[in-house]
Amino acid sequence: MVRASLLPSLLLIAVAVNAQQKERPEIVRKGLLRAQATITPAVLINDGALNIYIHGDMDFFLSRNVSVRGDCYYFIDTQGDGDLRHNHGIFFGANYHFPKGRFDPYIGIQPGASYVQAEKNMPWGDEGAEIAVSSTGTVVPNISLTTGLNFYVSRFVHFMTNVRYVHGKHATPWGNRPLDEFRFSFGLGWNVNTMKQK
Repeated sequence: MVRASLLPSLLLIAVAVNAQQKERPEIVRKGLLRAQATITPAVLINDGALNIYIHGDMDFFLSRNVSVRGDCYYFIDTQGDGDLRHNHGIFFGANYHFPKGRFDPYIGIQPGASYVQAEKNMPWGDEGAEIAVSSTGTVVPNISLTTGLNFYVSRFVHFMTNVRYVHGKHATPWGNRPLDEFRFSFGLGWNVNTMKQK
């Protein structure tokens, strides 16, 4: 008798759970606004120096698969033998998303501009002395490719990871200085749906 009543009860619970899952609002959809801020390390390709940035971004979904995104980077410091003194930048472009449940992998392209200044020790005089020579701080156009993954924990919080390749050049007294680097971001972000699901 206990077995006879247990089976219908389990079936009712399974149907109720399935119905609740179907009624749960979709997170990745048109109108989703997500943002995050984090500390981002970056590796310069030409000399292997490690740059550190404060990075913030905001993403608005035009559809389930397409979003527009803006990123800001504030340069903090170079570790190692790097010669950059400033490399602050902004980027704006589009991402294409491949959402599956709470997972949201994406790829994107973003043109941008950076304020860049470099400093290098140059030979001076006949006795092997050196003098620090600074480049003129200039705004440099650049382009970036990005890929990453968002994992939505709830309607308001997500985890994110992102890799960005940046390409650009800065004119200095000692020649064109390549700015190509890989930037790595990860952390916790916030999200909210700005439109009601139909």
